[in-house]
Amino acid sequence: MGLKKAMGILVFSTQAVIGADYYFQTRDAGLNWGDLSATDYGTIVQERFARARAAKERAAQAGDSTGAWDKLAALGGAASPQDQ
Repeated sequence: MGLKKAMGILVFSTQAVIGADYYFQTRDAGLNWGDLSATDYGTIVQERFARARAAKERAAQAGDSTGAWDKLAALGGAASPQDQ
């Protein structure tokens, strides 16, 4: 029974997030609710993922270490008691 509830919550939450994103994309495009087709919305989502992937690849090629773990490691190394 717990698995069914967890799956129900997961499905509902996913639908809520997609619905909100669809609303924001429709609003940003200057359209009314329901005017943005599923195909157009899918294209927008794919382009967003492609831009994020390209930015990540550019950062990796440039040698940028801007990841959260890298920042934390740098902070931890600077504040280590061995340096004092």
